[in-house]
Amino acid sequence: MRSSLKASRRRTPLRSFLISSCLTLLVSSAVLVTDSRAADKGPVTKVSPQAGIEFFENKIRPVLVEHCYDCHSGEPDPESASFVLDSRAGMLQGGDSGKAVVPGNLKQSLILQALEHDPDFYAMPPDEKLPAAVIADFRKWIQMGAPDPRKGDVPARKQVNADEGFDFDKEREFWSFRPLTRPEVPKVKQQDWVRNDIDCFILNRLEAKSMQPAAAADRQTLVRRVYFDLTGLPPTPQQIQEFVNDPSPQAYEHLVDRLLDSPRFGETWGRHWLDLARYADSNGLDINLTFYNAWRYRDYVIQAFNEDKPYDEFIREQIAGDLLPYENDAERTRNIVATGFLVMGAKMLSERDKEKLRMDVVDEQIDVTGRAFMGMTLGCARCHDHKFDPIPMTDYYALAGIFRSTETVHGNRLNNQFVSGWMTRPLPIKPEHAAAIKKYEADLAQLEKELKDDSEALKKLQGGTPQQTKLEALTGIVVDDAQAQKTGNWKESTYSKNYLGVGYVHDMNEGQGKKSIRFTPDLPAAGKYEVRFAFPGSRGRAKRVPVTIQSLQGSKTIYIDQTKSGPIDGIFTSLGTFEFAAGDAGFVEISNKESLGYVVVDAMQFLPQFKLPKQRDVLVAQKPTGGAAAAAHDQKVEALQARVQQLKADLKKLKENAPPPAPMALAVGEQPDPADYRIARRGNIHQLGDKVDRGFLTIATLKEQPAVSPKQSGRLELAEWLSRSQNPLTSRVMVNRIWKHLFGNGLVRSVDNFGHLGEQPTHPELLDYLAQRFVSEGWSMKTLIREIMVSSAYRMSSDFSADQYQKDPGNHLVWRMNRRRLSAESIRDSVLTISGKLDLTMGGSVVSDYPEQAINPNSNKKLGANPDEFRRSVYLPIVRGSVPSALTVFDFPAPEMLVGNRSVTTVPAQALFMMNSPFVISQAEATAERILKDEQQSDRERVSQLYLTCLGREASDKEQAEALQYIDSLFGLNLKENDDKNQARRNAWASYCQILFASTEFRFLN
Repeated sequence: MRSSLKASRRRTPLRSFLISSCLTLLVSSAVLVTDSRAADKGPVTKVSPQAGIEFFENKIRPVLVEHCYDCHSGEPDPESASFVLDSRAGMLQGGDSGKAVVPGNLKQSLILQALEHDPDFYAMPPDEKLPAAVIADFRKWIQMGAPDPRKGDVPARKQVNADEGFDFDKEREFWSFRPLTRPEVPKVKQQDWVRNDIDCFILNRLEAKSMQPAAAADRQTLVRRVYFDLTGLPPTPQQIQEFVNDPSPQAYEHLVDRLLDSPRFGETWGRHWLDLARYADSNGLDINLTFYNAWRYRDYVIQAFNEDKPYDEFIREQIAGDLLPYENDAERTRNIVATGFLVMGAKMLSERDKEKLRMDVVDEQIDVTGRAFMGMTLGCARCHDHKFDPIPMTDYYALAGIFRSTETVHGNRLNNQFVSGWMTRPLPIKPEHAAAIKKYEADLAQLEKELKDDSEALKKLQGGTPQQTKLEALTGIVVDDAQAQKTGNWKESTYSKNYLGVGYVHDMNEGQGKKSIRFTPDLPAAGKYEVRFAFPGSRGRAKRVPVTIQSLQGSKTIYIDQTKSGPIDGIFTSLGTFEFAAGDAGFVEISNKESLGYVVVDAMQFLPQFKLPKQRDVLVAQKPTGGAAAAAHDQKVEALQARVQQLKADLKKLKENAPPPAPMALAVGEQPDPADYRIARRGNIHQLGDKVDRGFLTIATLKEQPAVSPKQSGRLELAEWLSRSQNPLTSRVMVNRIWKHLFGNGLVRSVDNFGHLGEQPTHPELLDYLAQRFVSEGWSMKTLIREIMVSSAYRMSSDFSADQYQKDPGNHLVWRMNRRRLSAESIRDSVLTISGKLDLTMGGSVVSDYPEQAINPNSNKKLGANPDEFRRSVYLPIVRGSVPSALTVFDFPAPEMLVGNRSVTTVPAQALFMMNSPFVISQAEATAERILKDEQQSDRERVSQLYLTCLGREASDKEQAEALQYIDSLFGLNLKENDDKNQARRNAWASYCQILFASTEFRFLN
């Protein structure tokens, strides 16, 4: 009671403070959470035109582009959409059912019904409902009056006459399909602002609009920005001070170089790539089996970024690593593991139509390859020519032939012919290890064969079968369930394969505590008997079945796990040895009290541990009867029993001393019969048309297509084609992704769509310049990142300017640094870093301990993703359908799909998590313990240290005073009810640490 009161006293002031702070934040930032019925009647929310347009650009347009434009864009296709959403006019006009958007009226805006998946309306997007926070943004936008800067009437949809085909030469005039050239660096007036060529491109656009770049960020802001961008972790106060006080003119460059060499770099930038690879540690969908080897791919990605693997090589390894030449086992291992990229997608494993499953996997591989490496939505060409981009169906099926000739779905799982498996491959091992495994497998096969043969021979002699063992074939005194005394209703069954007599009984998993079965043997003599309980074990059985043995020693209850069959002959479980009187004085009783699951009962066997001189006929089945034949039969039975027991012992010993198995990896392989594929009419794989030669994207092929070997899938040629310097998409897309991670927005804001439905680049010449540099510098990602980070553009502050904002509210021209929220991983890892609890161990995963385990949303904790797991977030198990809440609340992407641009929401759940999460509370307490360790520090110094640690800056005099006042006030409040001064002091400081964790400034990067 004392500790609970203490916890209550500590948290009450904090909770009050945080609730009021949270409410203030929600009101000031206009986060709208209202009852929909009240909102239907409410007035339009008043916002400035600039704020409305900015809200649309940041919150609404990206969602429309990503999820809606494929079908609801341009002239409506009668087979796919009756209204369009790519213009304001189209949204207001609506379609057959009514208007998509009615400004200020939530009830009449049909787009909301679609987004909410209203059962009486269409569900959009059809595959999966968008997050609640995104739908809330649409509600808020409509209440604002649906501000939308898009001009013009409903545009005509760009369509291609199938008979005429595409004019690829003309299509290559589009910006992303043009051959890559190196533009001239523009001249600018403010040469003193220019640190490298990047600045010239940025400044040239600003000067053309009579705009100025923001002032440079101060050193404290800059060091925090660089640490988070490169390592995902906050700098320590010492690291901040070292940089701030470093007089070297190259101090900043040295900082960037040092952090690029940190192993933390690969963990942070590798996680960016894992968003594209839809990385997860389980399959998800219908049967959520563990991908218990997926962590090898994750570790490969982290290592690739740390080693600055050239991006073209990175591509080749992930698409066709298993087909690449190699010089040693380490290189071969890396190449095989890399192809896990193609296996990582979620699969409908129980799909009965296996050809459909195979082609669904192919479709997913085409989609992720197209968007990750080329920024193209290739899946839109599965049923018809792409409606917006120059991608004919033939291109889709040219790629489909490649991936269909690739083995991804393989075998089955859970010993179920209807549950498909996925491809795993053994990794190279040393010759002596391979020899040991080969010998072990041979010995194992031989022993298992001998055991099987002898066991079958023994069963023949004893007259039983695996399904039904005759009672007379057993030694000892056997009491079957049919002879037992039953209380309650027990159901007879023969469903399970192993049972004694004619069947067994179960409690139907009902009437817990009201059913029991008593076995009363008629023992021929007093003495010690081993008691064995027979039951068919299986999943769904009770794990804790009470069994009570009444003997001369008294009553004893033990608990049996019935999810597994007994270890003795696959039937019996020994309950122990007990002393009984002769006759029927003793008994064994099984009940279903407090059981969870089915309780099953078959028989009870009592084996005497002493010799019965004249009663052998009672204990051993007599078959055949009579004289020498009976004796010979018994000798055979005994000899076989002894041999079977010896074989079992040998088998157990062999398995205990087995060499480590060869490590396995998620990886693809080659189908034994690679072949071209036929066009599936309207995407229906059971209605195939003309055959299409395997090949690549025509629009991105500026030279002749490489010929695909008829003896291979074509992945090797695809990998070479993707990584060509002449490919107009590959380098542009990756450069844009890197820019996005450093500035918050890409030069092309639709980072996963470089087609006609994506956005135009804000600085096309800069994009081409950097893409060309990227290739010429050997596709080095670290070199490109460094070049961007040392520019003046990257070093700008995020300071607001009303004049600049009027001209460019979306910061498309990069006149300042965007203020960015930290990623979910950085928020969690920062809390652990500050508390001193972060475990920096690299590699591996607890999921590897759970092979082929089917998991549900409640099993994530079992796999280690819980507040006690203090490793970096990149190493936490990512279980599809059950991602840790510390990540999901801050917009961790759904691991089922490729996400190049994470959503950034502001919702009450985030503040509530920082207020109430046991994880945050415990880390605040650990931080307080840490800050109070140095007794020589004053409280003012402690506050300063906390500000530097949590926020990366010094506390102002006002903040110092408010902090000390709050801590003193809470200390006094705790002290009134608890005379433990040290505890009261720790509680007060822990409360203040949690306030800093919950602050907006902690979660954002200037």
